[in-house]
Amino acid sequence: MRIPLTLSARTTLLFSLLLCACSGGPPRRNSVTPNDPSLRRGEALVRHGAGRDELSPVDPAPSVQDLGAQAGFGRAWTSSSVRASVYLFNNYQEARVAEDWLKAHVPEGRRGDGTVNGDLLVWATADATDEAGRAIIEDLISSFAGEE
Repeated sequence: MRIPLTLSARTTLLFSLLLCACSGGPPRRNSVTPNDPSLRRGEALVRHGAGRDELSPVDPAPSVQDLGAQAGFGRAWTSSSVRASVYLFNNYQEARVAEDWLKAHVPEGRRGDGTVNGDLLVWATADATDEAGRAIIEDLISSFAGEE
């Protein structure tokens, strides 16, 4: 059975749809905390992709603000030159756009790769000559892509 909308509910719905259409998409998240479920999922995927390697916290590179993300974190491998950043976006499409931009702007002397998992983007780099780093990046990307 279909329940009819009241006039005030219709007005509210119409206003919300117009706001989304004018702003180019759904409303952005109001606030993201370190305990955000998506960020916790990203941390779990990084740890899974790292295996037994030891990680240390670092700032995401590029910064969350520079990439236009909602939030993010970074990890560096103590055994290699690998550095990974995980970014939380408002949606999959925003994350894909950022991934494409990062792949087109890998710093000289580095190799980089990334993938999107839902609203998360993982971006990892290593020195271009670091073969162990190449393998670590592949493992990390596989973890995020669900190919573990």
